Amino acid sequence: MTDEEVELLLKAGKIAAKAREAGAKAVRAGAKVLDVCDAAEKEIFQAGAMPSFPCNVSVNYEAAHYTPLIGDQKTIPEGAVVKVDVGAHIDGYVTDTAVTVSLDDRFSKLLEATRDSLKAAISTFRAGRDLGEVGRVIERTLKVAGFKPIRNLGGHLIRRYELHAGAFVPNVFERGLGPIRPGETYAIEPFGTDGEGSVREGKEVTIFSFRGVRNKVLTEEERFLIEVIEQRFRTLPFTERWLVDVMEVEKLRATIKSLWKKGVLNGYPVLLETRMGTVAQFEHTVLVQQNGVIVVTELSP
Repeated sequence: MTDEEVELLLKAGKIAAKAREAGAKAVRAGAKVLDVCDAAEKEIFQAGAMPSFPCNVSVNYEAAHYTPLIGDQKTIPEGAVVKVDVGAHIDGYVTDTAVTVSLDDRFSKLLEATRDSLKAAISTFRAGRDLGEVGRVIERTLKVAGFKPIRNLGGHLIRRYELHAGAFVPNVFERGLGPIRPGETYAIEPFGTDGEGSVREGKEVTIFSFRGVRNKVLTEEERFLIEVIEQRFRTLPFTERWLVDVMEVEKLRATIKSLWKKGVLNGYPVLLETRMGTVAQFEHTVLVQQNGVIVVTELSP
């Protein structure tokens, strides 16, 4: 990356960090999930950036991928453990970060262990190190504290306009994932749980991304919506909330569903802990250099 590109990434990271904190501050019992996301996304838009993906607010045994729909009335229950996962990008230089807020002190040790596993992972994240060894550190930190990492979730390589760019940063030890490379950007995101240690796909799908239209037969409305999606988001994830100005709500939902069924869009089901265990998540984006890493989504002192 050039110096100018690094500056854009760092700026986007600080915006994402402020959005993360804005979302976390909005978490309270009875609050609408929609209002939490609005608080986080508003911070990004007002700073002149764009969200890397729709704000995720995942509650208790929901691990990831819940973003509210237009007019969503879902609220945060008493005593909830709430993950707020947000990202910001400037000109495609993507960042990704998350925090967990607990409204019940019973889960403080789970949050502490998951936060500690992120700190431990970052402290050992160096150019040339095998990605599987990062997973070993996360796994060990959580298990020593009496919890389990979610083995089928993890971090990821990030490239321009690519939130998930191929390489996987595991939460458990895995062989053959390759080395950490200098000049690359990675999201490190441990998920800790008191449950089984894995997730399954739920029935709800509220986040989508553009996949491609090759050899697809589309209606005029579908082609129009795809043009808007490509222009606004490229291949980054989006939500119907960001397209409310394009079509009437029911027509918009029906068109998105049709495009998903035709394989033009990817859909991302809400991910649920297999045994309905409580899930905590903490995440930072890091830029790898020859002599260490820059934590891109850390708030300035």
